[in-house]
Order: sequence, then structure tokens, then C-alpha cells
Amino acid sequence: MSVARIDLGTSRFEITDHVGAKLLAPGTELPLSTCSYFTQVAEGHAFHDDDFDHSRAFDRPVDGVILATGFHSGCSVPLRADGRVVGALSLSATAPHRAMTQVACELEALGEVLEQTLLCAPVTLTPRERQLLDGLDEGLRFKQIARRLEISEATAKTHARHLFRKLDATSRAEAVHAARVRGLLA
Repeated sequence: MSVARIDLGTSRFEITDHVGAKLLAPGTELPLSTCSYFTQVAEGHAFHDDDFDHSRAFDRPVDGVILATGFHSGCSVPLRADGRVVGALSLSATAPHRAMTQVACELEALGEVLEQTLLCAPVTLTPRERQLLDGLDEGLRFKQIARRLEISEATAKTHARHLFRKLDATSRAEAVHAARVRGLLA
């Protein structure tokens, strides 16, 4: 089983964690279009296939790696935050399984529980990230924030990258919104 982060803005996925046999290592980041699992999930639909060996639709580059690694059936379901797909929960099996549709339904229920856990997970910010977030909330540009904090603009952007990763945000507006949802901003 694996968990992936999906970035619809860049059309990429990143494996963030796994349990059991390792298919793709955590930290692996690839285009969504390279994997049947994530292409369908990115559109908001569960993916499931009972037998990869006999599937005409299982033909993307990572699909070949999945087969070569010894997996022959699987499913993946979307994880959502604020109604948009932000990740996937996936399961692969070493043999064809006729019940993969049912497994996908059960995985969706688990995914819903996981979504709530992820959305409520506490985020700990460093003092600099907190200062940067306050500046973003005021509508300041990185250059203005850097001047205020007496650091370089490049350092401010580095803190922003860390902040965005913690908040699973891809823009200033998303970071401020995610911080507000988590109670980090009034």
C-alpha cells in the first residue's frame, strides 16, 4: 500500500509513504501521465484493475515497472482536501484478483478517514516560517518580507518552500488559506 501526493498544478505525483513491498520509493516524483493509477485518480475517479496482464488500458511507462516488479492487479483512490484531489491511496497485489472493485470501495472508505486525519494533522512552524506566513497574510511580496526580516530574498523563498510543503500549498494564497483552515491564522 502506498500514499502519494498529487499536484494538479504541475501534473505530477510523489510517493510519500508505503507499507509492505516497495514498488516506488518514497520521494519518487513523476508526471501523472506515466501511471494509470494516478492519471485516473487525478481526475477524481477511483482506479481498479483485476488483471494488469490482460488489460489494454494498463500501458503507461510506470505500469510496465509495476508489472516487472511482480504486481498483477491493484487499485487507487483519490484523497481530497477542500474538494480537490491532493493525493492517492493505492494498493497493489501480486496476483490477479476479481474482487479489486470491492477492494477499491473499501479503500475509498479508508481514504475518507485518512483525509480527515490529514486535514486535522497539526502543523508545526518554525519562528521564521511563522513570520513569513504573517507577511504573506498581509499580502507582502517575498522581497518585502525579506527586507522586514533582514534576510535575503532567496532565504525568504527557501522558508516559503518549507512552509508550502508543510501546508501542502502551491501558492501564497493556498498557503494562507491552508493556514487559516488549520487555525494558524485568525
